[in-house]
Amino acid sequence: MDNISVLERYEHDAAEWTRAHGGSVVEVHCYALTSDATVPGMRSRVLDELHRVYPETTTAGIVDERHELRADCPLFPPGGFAARPTITTPEPGLVLAGDHVRVDLPVALMERAATSGMLAANRLLRLWGLRGHDVWSVPVAGRSPLLRLAARFA
Repeated sequence: MDNISVLERYEHDAAEWTRAHGGSVVEVHCYALTSDATVPGMRSRVLDELHRVYPETTTAGIVDERHELRADCPLFPPGGFAARPTITTPEPGLVLAGDHVRVDLPVALMERAATSGMLAANRLLRLWGLRGHDVWSVPVAGRSPLLRLAARFA
């Protein structure tokens, strides 16, 4: 499981449904599945993970559920981050952006597409002598030097 979204907190239709019926509208994403994964085979594992992350869902009833199993997301194996293409290329006017592009910021799949697009656009704008847009992120390293040192040995 890669993502749990509590949709009524930011999506209008889900918020309307929650106001009318109570409960919650939850979306769970699992991007890195094996090629032989099936909805019936994954359903209980996904629910178990949802209950582990949000224990309050253990006793919640399911009013409706919908499943999509698609093979249209780039899959990168564990440890494959360093091998991803970067935004910059040897050709100054050519940049890359998308889910597959390496971004050295703590971003997930969809956020990586948007962030790499902003960074790529900024790179091109700099080439043309124009100012781009700031990209804000959480720190990529801990604030405490002592804890950073300890993390190396964990």
